[in-house]
Amino acid sequence: MSDYNYEVIKTSIWEWYERVLSDCLNQDEIMLSKNNEEALIIDFDFKNCMAQLSVTNSQYVPYQFVYFEAMDIETSDLEEIIPIYSFHDDDTMQKDDVISALDEALLFCTNYKVK
Repeated sequence: MSDYNYEVIKTSIWEWYERVLSDCLNQDEIMLSKNNEEALIIDFDFKNCMAQLSVTNSQYVPYQFVYFEAMDIETSDLEEIIPIYSFHDDDTMQKDDVISALDEALLFCTNYKVK
């Protein structure tokens, strides 16, 4: 039986958030938007993109609990705004899979458009 449930992943992502925040040189780039029983929402402001991480226990979303999405901030045409990176969990994942995927997402966003 899997130990992957809403409380486990929310706690794991909270611990991940605290680690990321302590490692971040500019803490203004990461903002906790919501943390209550229904959701944990964290916003990220990178040099060339912005992202949001949502952890919810809603049955009306196309992912299990976790959704990360990043957008390019230099797009001026609203019709051209599409995610540059997205990740969501599913019922086959474990918490270590999610944390690894979030680490990859942060690395992608940090390096986005860096030459």
